[in-house]
Amino acid sequence: MLRSGDIPTIPPQNAKSLLTDDKSPYKLLDVRPQWEREKAYVVESIHVPLFVEDEATDAVTLLKKQIQFGFGGAWLGQKFTKQNMDFVEQVRQAIPNKNDKIMVACGEGMRSMMAIKELRKAGYTELAWVGGGFNNVRDGDFVTVENGTKLQWATVGGASELFLKFAVFLSAVTTSITGSLAVKDEPK
Repeated sequence: MLRSGDIPTIPPQNAKSLLTDDKSPYKLLDVRPQWEREKAYVVESIHVPLFVEDEATDAVTLLKKQIQFGFGGAWLGQKFTKQNMDFVEQVRQAIPNKNDKIMVACGEGMRSMMAIKELRKAGYTELAWVGGGFNNVRDGDFVTVENGTKLQWATVGGASELFLKFAVFLSAVTTSITGSLAVKDEPK
């Protein structure tokens, strides 16, 4: 879809102007799971998750959950998911006009591409993809982001989230120390 040029790729840095365009604004569809959205979200976005937590307790699902936990689930903090079988219907309820301009986004861009494929099959015509997802966002790329975490870090969880917080803390400390040393070295 992207290679053929059917779906425009929107760099995150261009998203704000397209969402606030007076003549023909896009609607932002956030397809991330609820737990990623709870960390940070664009206030103006519409949330319909493409994947939901799989809460089944049968033996096969429990085995799959344990395997997933061992292969990155603990490190990345990702929950075991299944496809939201009501995704298209939930989008229809939120965005009934299939000709509305819709900018689809997720954390890294893969889920949003899957969502675009589903929405095209359902007849939506004006779709665009946020290139690389929210992970490529910089501060100020969207009008209002809420919930305290930087949007580009909302997909980080588990042990890697702790390392990220520690790295941010160290960066702030070293910047503070470096700044105070530079002030002492200035000639009088």
